[in-house]
Amino acid sequence: MSSVDWEKRYQQADTPWDKGLPHPMIECWRGLDLAPGVIVVPGCGRGWDLRAWAMMFPEHQVLGIDLAESAVADAQKNCADLPNVRVIVADFFDHAHWHDLAAMRNSSISLIWEHTCFCAIHPAMRQTYAATVAALLKPGARLVGVFFTDIREDNGQGPPWNCSMDELQNLFGSHFVIDSPDWKHLTFFGRDGEERSLCLMRMD
Repeated sequence: MSSVDWEKRYQQADTPWDKGLPHPMIECWRGLDLAPGVIVVPGCGRGWDLRAWAMMFPEHQVLGIDLAESAVADAQKNCADLPNVRVIVADFFDHAHWHDLAAMRNSSISLIWEHTCFCAIHPAMRQTYAATVAALLKPGARLVGVFFTDIREDNGQGPPWNCSMDELQNLFGSHFVIDSPDWKHLTFFGRDGEERSLCLMRMD
């Protein structure tokens, strides 16, 4: 998934992306008409976004995935009071672990929440990411999230690796209808102007 040693970063508390609370945009999706199924959060970290989705949609199972064992252990503790949350150590791109979904109430995926996965992978992995989410989502299901789109910010360095809207359209346009919500984008202090909220619906 990345050349970064994410486990080491968590062990050394070198996690500036972790704000100790969910991304502010999640609350904007409260009224989403969400089909039955599992909400998947790749790169879930310590589980702040998991909590938000699980509390907002208690009738849905929520699956968090992360490469770092320390992050998963923390997420499991942080979500221990939420029976609809499961967190596993896995590579989002390794399809072998998707049998874990069978242990949940509904094996279909209704939504994938993107916040800290796409921006963490090297740009060379973007096609793999797009192919993975297209394969996992059935028509009508959604990839919803925040994408770092200000390509001036990373100067070709990462993570986070920023991605222009033109490239996002090229990556996802063949399988998804891409919509940018018309509400004001909310984000953490210091990220203003760097992100864009997107809703991608899987086409037939």
